[in-house]
Amino acid sequence: MPVTKALLVSLLIGLIVFLERLFPFAVFSKKKPGKLFHIFERYIPPVVMIFLLIYSLRGIRFESLILWLPHISAIAFTIATYLWKKNSLISIFGGTIIFMILIRVL
Repeated sequence: MPVTKALLVSLLIGLIVFLERLFPFAVFSKKKPGKLFHIFERYIPPVVMIFLLIYSLRGIRFESLILWLPHISAIAFTIATYLWKKNSLISIFGGTIIFMILIRVL
């Protein structure tokens, strides 16, 4: 790819990203968000997390306890930590750490 074409594509992508970041501020700066926005705000994050959970569990083989124990333990730890602390960051990092330790140890 010629240098000018690469530079043009990079500038175009940069402009698109900038406009994407500017869009919410331009739309919601003068008025309050509508009812539909509040519905999305409330229900989209849990739905996305459920899809990610299903996607991450799709390859588990239940032939042996060793194969699925790290996954189930990390999920249980993540849920328990979230219910206890109500902090997504701590829950996700804690579950990831538990998972990484268990797949190395077992």
